Amino acid sequence: MGLQQGDVIVYDLDRERQGPLRLPNFWRDRSPKSRILSVVSMQIHPKDIGQLLIGYTEGVVLYSFKQAKPLKYFQYEVSPGAPGGNSDPKGGNEVRRPRLTQCLWHPTGTFIATTYEDGSLVFWDPRDGRILMARTLEDMHVDQPGARSSTRPGSSKGVLSHKEPYAKIAWCAKQNPDDTGLLIAGGMPMSSPEKGLTFLELGPAPVYATSSWQVLSDYFKGKRQNILHTPPGAEVVDFCLIPRSSPHFAGAQDPIAVIALLSSGELITLSFPSGHPISPTNQLHPSLTFVHPFVVSCAVTEVNRTRWLGMAEKRQQGPLLLRGGAPASKSVRRYEDRCIIQTAHGDGTVRIWDAGASDKLENSALLQIDVARALGRYENIDITVINMGGQTGEVAVGTRSGEVIVYRWGGNKLQGMEPPAPAPIPHGAIENISDRCEPGLREGLQPYVLYNMARGPITALKMSDIGFVAAGSEGGDFTIIDLRGPKIIFGGSVNDFVKQDKRGLFGKSHRHSGPKSDWAVSIAFGVLTLDGDEYSSICCFVGTNLGRLATFKILPQPNGGYAAQFVGATQLNDRIVAICPIVAASGHPAVADGPTVASLREGRTVHATLVVGMLFPSQSTHT
Repeated sequence: MGLQQGDVIVYDLDRERQGPLRLPNFWRDRSPKSRILSVVSMQIHPKDIGQLLIGYTEGVVLYSFKQAKPLKYFQYEVSPGAPGGNSDPKGGNEVRRPRLTQCLWHPTGTFIATTYEDGSLVFWDPRDGRILMARTLEDMHVDQPGARSSTRPGSSKGVLSHKEPYAKIAWCAKQNPDDTGLLIAGGMPMSSPEKGLTFLELGPAPVYATSSWQVLSDYFKGKRQNILHTPPGAEVVDFCLIPRSSPHFAGAQDPIAVIALLSSGELITLSFPSGHPISPTNQLHPSLTFVHPFVVSCAVTEVNRTRWLGMAEKRQQGPLLLRGGAPASKSVRRYEDRCIIQTAHGDGTVRIWDAGASDKLENSALLQIDVARALGRYENIDITVINMGGQTGEVAVGTRSGEVIVYRWGGNKLQGMEPPAPAPIPHGAIENISDRCEPGLREGLQPYVLYNMARGPITALKMSDIGFVAAGSEGGDFTIIDLRGPKIIFGGSVNDFVKQDKRGLFGKSHRHSGPKSDWAVSIAFGVLTLDGDEYSSICCFVGTNLGRLATFKILPQPNGGYAAQFVGATQLNDRIVAICPIVAASGHPAVADGPTVASLREGRTVHATLVVGMLFPSQSTHT
């Protein structure tokens, strides 16, 4: 571990304590008058553990554990008249010594590379300490007078060319450790419209023993370079290479992917060296997907265990990034529902996974839904609410632009085929979108219907287990959809509920003296007997942000369909956060599932009570 005052200490991992070895600040002997000489970078020789490269703010020291002394000192100087990394015209008449930011070895230890605050990337011969090449991502020999600095459109001669600081550099190798390249985060001009990682391919290294100094110098001009693009508006601050098989050469031999940390706090996984985005679903642990990208909305559902065990995706994916490990011995909840979490992310994807309860996960795979593909656009995808059916496994997703998308488990008849460009769905219309499946998803949650409410963000959404879905928007609209059609069986505004002034479940309703704007925030389905009825029926309850509670009755029709009928509304104290119908005699949930609804034909009655949770100004929840 390198310390701020320049010392290097050793920590014994086996004995969990500091080791007896302590290296002093070797650069202090070379520059005793310097004030700031912190350790900024270190790397052990990739093929000789007896050599350590120590980078200080002013230069690099090659230390030998075998000889217990420094072998070489490397200090980078920009000569008078040389452009340097930032091409500063004001400093052209004096010697400049930029501060070091990182030092690293060639995968075989043949060369050394160092980076500096001015954007310089310098390659050294560790045997004699000579500079083989000092360059930037664009220019060569920037430490020598007369070197040409690149000019970009719109720039003028003699103007300071600012570059991003180097965040991190990794010296990568193919299966042949002499065939290398540099993966660079940073170093690009500030004015560049492109953002991402730069891969500078060097190719096979020349044979050191038989190559001239000029051949070695020209080698670091590189064969080609390409950019691994990252999302705009954020820069890469760190990254981790994923090697194909070998953990050696600092984890940079034959990498297949790279996980990059952005300045926004998000993670992104890219293929290497092509730079194509890789979905972390079923590739990484769920904890890494929380910022891959950020979670914008989440929900939790108790899902039937048998249903969850049958929900195993079959999709095209590359080789696994993580392999190995042995699961711990844990108990199995064989007869209990599973706690399933649905997380919506900023890129328009929804990931579904088993949170577990300190038990063994029988189905630990993640499911993924591509909401952007179902909507037919890849911009302005902001998911506001998610709901999943506990018995059917169907998922409903609501967006800020007012769409509701319903997904069902099934196969993809269009596997491997890119669907045609979708036509826009009119406002208030509901259409089948089963042709908007992901080409690489053979079996999984497939898009079923899309309802374009277009009345503001979706604020409440409930997927029942009997073929109905209810949605409310910030514009005040409320809709109940029968998925058997699909067909809208009720559509109206929650502001009209209280105007009808009917007797509801809690008796006579009261007019609210607050603001008129009202919208649904909580929805629940249940099977129970309402006041004044002699039979039980399917009911839908809607709670609003102003404390109104509306009751709907869903009745079968002679033609085989269903119709929703408004029954009544009542005024409660504050915003409704939960609606729970329970059986009065036992306290069990008065659920609306297939067996319960089927028993209504036999005349079964369910006497139930409705428990409503409200949020008072004290921010505490009461029942």
